[in-house]
Amino acid sequence: MEFYRPEGAIRGFYHFYPGVVTVVGVEAERVNFMPAVWNTGLSASPPLFGVSVSPKRYTHGLLQKARRFSASFHPKDQAGLIQHLGSLSGREVDKVQALGLAYFRGDTGVPILEGAYAAYELSLVAVYPLGDHDLFVGQVVGVWEDRRMLDEKNRPLFPLLYYGGGLYGEAGATFVP
Repeated sequence: MEFYRPEGAIRGFYHFYPGVVTVVGVEAERVNFMPAVWNTGLSASPPLFGVSVSPKRYTHGLLQKARRFSASFHPKDQAGLIQHLGSLSGREVDKVQALGLAYFRGDTGVPILEGAYAAYELSLVAVYPLGDHDLFVGQVVGVWEDRRMLDEKNRPLFPLLYYGGGLYGEAGATFVP
């Protein structure tokens, strides 16, 4: 191994990848969807989930205005759609119209992209500025599940993994050490 001290950003900041992609759905000026790989569960009780979004992103302002959003998790066969979502800016194009996106409204009215194996409806509880991203913390107020794509413990059977730089993959074999 070799050591270096980063000055600014770490080169190839993918050491903690792969990660499961979530698609953030929000509506303020219009409905918008944005994939985010920097996401995490934060608490089981109360159920809190966080997504990191750069202030440069169109979705950032929508999240601040709407104060509620969705986080959906998609199977590996939707990699092309997710990549396409991330390559367009909602500031420049209405992604729903441009891509012909199918979505439904959750119990709280938030838009949820069709085809997910699970989705959370979230109520924004806090925003933490952390470096070049802000962490949006939402309390889970509703859960949607497609049981056909989950195992008996609610684990996804075919999660979409993101390796960075436009590279996607799937989960390999599981094992108990």
